[in-house]
Amino acid sequence: MPIQADLVFRLQQKDEKAFAMVYKNYGQALLGIIKKVLNEDGELARDVLQESMLKVWNNIQSYDAGKGTLFTWMLNICRNMAIDKTRSRDFKNQQKNQSFDLVSFIRESHNESPKPELIGVSKMLNVLSAEQRQVVDTVYMLGYSHSEAAEKLNLPVGTVKTRLRASIMELKKQFNEG
Repeated sequence: MPIQADLVFRLQQKDEKAFAMVYKNYGQALLGIIKKVLNEDGELARDVLQESMLKVWNNIQSYDAGKGTLFTWMLNICRNMAIDKTRSRDFKNQQKNQSFDLVSFIRESHNESPKPELIGVSKMLNVLSAEQRQVVDTVYMLGYSHSEAAEKLNLPVGTVKTRLRASIMELKKQFNEG
């Protein structure tokens, strides 16, 4: 019996040593795929890997060697689980909160003493171009995700991200000069 077929057989028999070997040999590669899909390198990626490996363990009976290798089957499970995670409400909320924390930016720039001239965020954003301001308002003031903003503004997601990045750079430039 070929090595992969033996491994699959052992997994189907719920052989924990075979599963440990699969995890040891494929875990890092699968984690890499998950990190790319999530665009995240931390605990969330490891959680998705763990959930994916549990799904592999519970669904090994559905593996069909005629459709591809064991690794490809597991890779598809991991990729799909990561994609599902990106579509979840919790993930979207987390991304909104992490993508650009304007409040933290303002706090970092102000030390502990409040400056009256910086109270109005809207006034501060007047230094941005109309296109930048529109994207910043849509994403940060209205709370849309990058993809939702792209759809609402009829722009590619990459353009939304580029304009946000340019806005951040312009705000930093203005803030440091002021």
